[in-house]
Amino acid sequence: MKRTGTALAAILMIASGLVSASAATLRVGIQDDPDALDPALSGTYSGRFVFAALCDKLVDISPDLKIVPQLAEAWEWSADGKSITFMLRKNVTFHDGTAFDAAAVKFNIERMKTMPDSKRKAELAPVASVEALAADKVKFNLSEPFVPLLANLSDRAGMMVSPKAATEKAGEFAAAPVCAGPYQFAERKSRDLIRVKKYPGYWDAARVGYDEVVYYYVPDSTVRLSRVRAGDLDLAERIAPTDLKTVRDDPNLALHSGQGLAVSHLMFNVGAGAKADTPLGKNSTLRQAFELAIDRNVINRVAFNGEFLADNQMIPPSSPFYDSARKAPARDVAKAKAMIAAAGMTRVPVEIQYENTAGDSRVAQIIQSMAGEAGFDVKLLPMETTTAIERYMNGNFEAYIGNWSGRADPDPTLVAFFSCAGSQNVNKYCNKDLDAILNQARGEADEAKRKALYAKATDIYLTALSSIPLHHPNWFFAARKSVGGIVMVPDGLLRLVGVKPVN
Repeated sequence: MKRTGTALAAILMIASGLVSASAATLRVGIQDDPDALDPALSGTYSGRFVFAALCDKLVDISPDLKIVPQLAEAWEWSADGKSITFMLRKNVTFHDGTAFDAAAVKFNIERMKTMPDSKRKAELAPVASVEALAADKVKFNLSEPFVPLLANLSDRAGMMVSPKAATEKAGEFAAAPVCAGPYQFAERKSRDLIRVKKYPGYWDAARVGYDEVVYYYVPDSTVRLSRVRAGDLDLAERIAPTDLKTVRDDPNLALHSGQGLAVSHLMFNVGAGAKADTPLGKNSTLRQAFELAIDRNVINRVAFNGEFLADNQMIPPSSPFYDSARKAPARDVAKAKAMIAAAGMTRVPVEIQYENTAGDSRVAQIIQSMAGEAGFDVKLLPMETTTAIERYMNGNFEAYIGNWSGRADPDPTLVAFFSCAGSQNVNKYCNKDLDAILNQARGEADEAKRKALYAKATDIYLTALSSIPLHHPNWFFAARKSVGGIVMVPDGLLRLVGVKPVN
């Protein structure tokens, strides 16, 4: 009997292994709990990270920042730049089995332009109308030439959701989204996990290597890494630079890294209610003094082991529109003190709010120490991520350490933060001259002329300093070596087509 029981146990173990192998699950640790899982409403990087599994877009970006096909196989601009026609991929279905076609594209663009709470309105504002020319051909008519359109469509503005599901579920759609990506929504447990399962009808299903993916909310980077090392997770995003040696030294792990488009910046409330009624909120000279009080290179070296790129611009140096003539000023405490004195002050109070993550906490503490030497009394206000983001979106802060994941084109970043009606302009900075330059750059197809316009824009926002850019993070993922096919793209999103288990 004992030998029979042992044999049975062995058989059960083998069977269990076979089930596991045929129903492979990829377990991913993410830093933040995503907001609404509706591309029209989402406003967070973590939401975009999950959407990469759920929602295909009309176009995507490649590792070298080129626009590449996804649901649209090809496109053609009109000679005057005021319309673009997309040739759509055939035989594509949404997760509810309904067809993806030109009518669905028309529905999606109109939905994102008209939904009361849509965050995509500015990204699609120049789209005057959408025409379904045939089942596989759709035309966007623009009110004016809009060069960044393709870049915008490579993100949430180009994500396609099922018209049937979006209509029937209405306000409940974000709780169970229906898209056309490689994985379909299965379940969500708030502040715990999001589970997606392989969609068998996906147009590129042969290259989808896992049967399901589970995203676990693990806010602490070191804990995420510990769970990968223990085998509790297969992959973790945004590994802290201070933990990279641990990854490199672990024979069971692989470090996946790449340059990013992201920027970390210190935003000052300059016009949003009582929180803007501060010395730094009202006086750009004091904000310039604050910039002189800090040393970006020291922040990068101390907080991030020098693994990030210290910089003073919102657009990274990898962009062809980066202004290499505007170098970050060196730290000058004496000059900062003189500027404070010229403003009639000796000590300048400021409260810096931030998400209570390891990286932002280190940055805040370093800034507090440096700025204090120049005459700024910095009070730190760390907050849990959800609360911090809610206060941020409502402009309820004096200063805020913001982290923006960046875009392939400068327009979505600069318009979002610096145009008077920008979706991320929560600190209420408004300069009509800058608005005019940004609008002109949107319609300029000549790259050299467009770069000159962005140089003017850079000069304006680096003088006003409603936001002080600090550094551009690089992307670092840690994964078990059993996970193959990971390709790093500058937007930092994990694209799951091609990712598969390996021996």
